[in-house]
Amino acid sequence: MPLTDAGSAGFRPWPPETGRRGLLASTLVLAVAVAACGAEPQRNQQPSAPPAPTEGVTVVEKLVLPFDAYKATPKQQATLGNAHNRLVVACMRKHDITVTPPTEDPKTLAAIDPGNSRRYGVTDIEAARTHGYHLARPASPDTTEAWAANLPEQTRDRLYGTSADRGCLDQASLSLEKGARKADWPWLAKQDSASLEQSAKNPEVVAAVKRWRECMSKAGHDYVSPEMAIGDSRWTLDKPEVGAPEKRAATDDTTCKWSSGLVLTWYAADSELQQKVIDENPSRFAAFRANLKHRLQRASAVLAADEGREVR
Repeated sequence: MPLTDAGSAGFRPWPPETGRRGLLASTLVLAVAVAACGAEPQRNQQPSAPPAPTEGVTVVEKLVLPFDAYKATPKQQATLGNAHNRLVVACMRKHDITVTPPTEDPKTLAAIDPGNSRRYGVTDIEAARTHGYHLARPASPDTTEAWAANLPEQTRDRLYGTSADRGCLDQASLSLEKGARKADWPWLAKQDSASLEQSAKNPEVVAAVKRWRECMSKAGHDYVSPEMAIGDSRWTLDKPEVGAPEKRAATDDTTCKWSSGLVLTWYAADSELQQKVIDENPSRFAAFRANLKHRLQRASAVLAADEGREVR
């Protein structure tokens, strides 16, 4: 359903982490819900939303939501991914199969994941001018996912395994998670999507969409909602080419989102809903934090044993 006066889901909520099948290093952990990086807060103290969500927010980099405190940074994603890869290599070696997955790089991971810059549609004006509605990402990122797709069938079979015989991917994930406090990442992903959809129905957000629509009309566009703009059939988002009309529409779209107050209004409503979920579920969020901390410690130990150094 488009983002009309009735509200709708947005554009880029993140998927859940399962820690099981299909979790192939950090490329497949990119949008994973994980705990915060940096210093650990005091026991039982939950991260709080910004006291004034929109204060000082003028660029997409400052669109930080409460749930973000439970997601891995690109550096953490690389640590988890590279440790996972080392465990996969060791597992495959036991079956007399040699594999060499690529090293996961934090900068590449950050470039692939648009983060909150696409949560409310296009909101980065510079990216819109250059890439239109297309995602700005490396042309051919050297990721573990791409590497695995090109492996021989027999190797992939051992990598993925079956329901009765876990493959090396699953075994590596289980090794990193061994002894960790259980955390319901799929539940958190659902809450992330829900806050995005529910906040779109906020009366202030609906009013901001109307202002956005008026702004776009003055710029020569007749889109009813931001979703209709990005979903225009003229844009071939599955192909790399970006035409001038798309760049113009995306730039006007982004400019109108900021001038109408849509970005900040939606962000504030989204932040409020997420913080409420955190406040009402302290045990769940403590589990998310503990789970990631444990896996990062185990990943660090794997890399330290392999490289002779601790990864923090």
